[in-house]
Amino acid sequence: MRKILSIYLLSLCMLPLPGAERIRERVYLSTDREVYVAGDAVWLSAWCVDAATGQLSAFSKTAYVEIHSPSGMVQTARIALDGGRGAGRMMLPASLPTGNYRLLAYTKLGASEEGFGPLTGVRTLSVFNTLSTDRTEGGVELVREAPRASAIPAAGPLQLTAADADAPGARRIRISNPGSEAVSFSLSVRHDDGIPAPDGLHIADFVRNLQALPPARGFDDAVIPEYEGEIIRARVTGMDGQRAAALSGKYAFISTPGSGEDIYTESLSENGTATFFTANIYGDHEMFLEIEGLDRDQVCHLELDSPFLDLPAGDIPPLQLYSGWGPALELRGLGMQLEKNFDADTLYTALPARTHRIFDSRLRTRYVLDDYTRFPVMEELFIEFIPELRVRRVNGKRELQVWVPDLLGRYYFPTGSALVLIDGVPVLDHEKLLSYDPLLVQYVDIYTDAFFLGIRSFSGIVNFVTYKGTLPTMQFADNVRVVDFQGCSLPLAYTCEGVGGDYPDYRQTLYWHPMLTLAPGESLEVECKTPAYSGRFEVIAEGLTAQGEAASARTTLDIR
Repeated sequence: MRKILSIYLLSLCMLPLPGAERIRERVYLSTDREVYVAGDAVWLSAWCVDAATGQLSAFSKTAYVEIHSPSGMVQTARIALDGGRGAGRMMLPASLPTGNYRLLAYTKLGASEEGFGPLTGVRTLSVFNTLSTDRTEGGVELVREAPRASAIPAAGPLQLTAADADAPGARRIRISNPGSEAVSFSLSVRHDDGIPAPDGLHIADFVRNLQALPPARGFDDAVIPEYEGEIIRARVTGMDGQRAAALSGKYAFISTPGSGEDIYTESLSENGTATFFTANIYGDHEMFLEIEGLDRDQVCHLELDSPFLDLPAGDIPPLQLYSGWGPALELRGLGMQLEKNFDADTLYTALPARTHRIFDSRLRTRYVLDDYTRFPVMEELFIEFIPELRVRRVNGKRELQVWVPDLLGRYYFPTGSALVLIDGVPVLDHEKLLSYDPLLVQYVDIYTDAFFLGIRSFSGIVNFVTYKGTLPTMQFADNVRVVDFQGCSLPLAYTCEGVGGDYPDYRQTLYWHPMLTLAPGESLEVECKTPAYSGRFEVIAEGLTAQGEAASARTTLDIR
């Protein structure tokens, strides 16, 4: 591995030129249903489109999702985009009061438009809290008769048919595209218990709203488009402006425990800020933030800025509450609690995720320590059987060095530029790693090439991976801050293929796939596992054609 091009430099090279026509991105979210109970998972499918053409935009790589009550933002999520499509899941807090909520999404590029509003693609969701009597402020109306759901006509070429499956306890659904364009769509099978969805926007409304957008008034040129992934911003805390300016040029690091792929570094600016150009970090993690080269009297930390804009969600209509929904809500609450207690990975199917790899495993040398005599002192590992590493004292402190090749292919040990990691987190003070218990380490990965990370260069990498993968007992310097980080949601389909006889199956969503595609004239079949109760179920497909036209279809299943 000679060099990895800096995402930072790539992004600067790709900034739009003055006067160039800007892409006006808008995001629409499809969900597995529109009515939930507090504590449910909301399954999401995202379309990021160019408002000028209505077609998918391959520009931005991250979408930001917000859920709003009448009082403000209550939940957030990030969705990684690839070619304008993305998928994710967000959990509704169990403490959410009963009421209607607004679901909206945007990209940073789209939100850089002057006067931008997310209402082009805003959705309305109803949430019932079955464990509390709390209600949103002014957001619930008691009604004597059950309201009726608005009919949503079919659009586009998709066709749905349902039939019995070959195996008992399942139904088969066939989706066809007899049209002349490819269609990208989501598919949901959910229980119709008589609680109607709130009036709101659907895919055909979104397409009409795009066509009715007024001309753009201008853009904020200070916003850097997220071509490669989320741009994470951090700032120095614990210092006044003058003292923070003294840190200008020092390197800041952010990283998450794992394989070492989620590690980024940038230099601090004169105002004590750092901008990290990532390729999207998936999942929720602890994130380590550190500044390199601080003096002992420089006590300060990095703090992450929130990427969410807390955009206005517009007027939220009150939820109409009918007393006759009691039995249906009890079943929904039971299903939510059982799914939390019996939830298993076998209910989910992982979808391909767009990733980027810093480390090339083909250039890796791995030492599994159980294959050798175990030593109680870390430095003895290098002396006895890891020739690529050595320890030298530099400026009074011990330093770990990795050998690298020169231009003639001969190996030598450079001074002071190796990247040392433990479970993927940088250890800038090598003394702390050298005093670590080697019996906690499972294997050591070594990369003996020079590479760039952001604007920082390193000569060799060594990653000490523990059995637990969570840096057990590791002690860091006082200026290292560990924060909870909400990364991009892992793209998943809720296919429930692993539902077995020992699972108390009261699922309200029987099947959800956020990213299906059909070419013209193509068909596909999916198998849907039936639950432990009978009833009527809706099958809903929703998406866009290649030319940006709405596509939606519905049918029903009667399960007895």
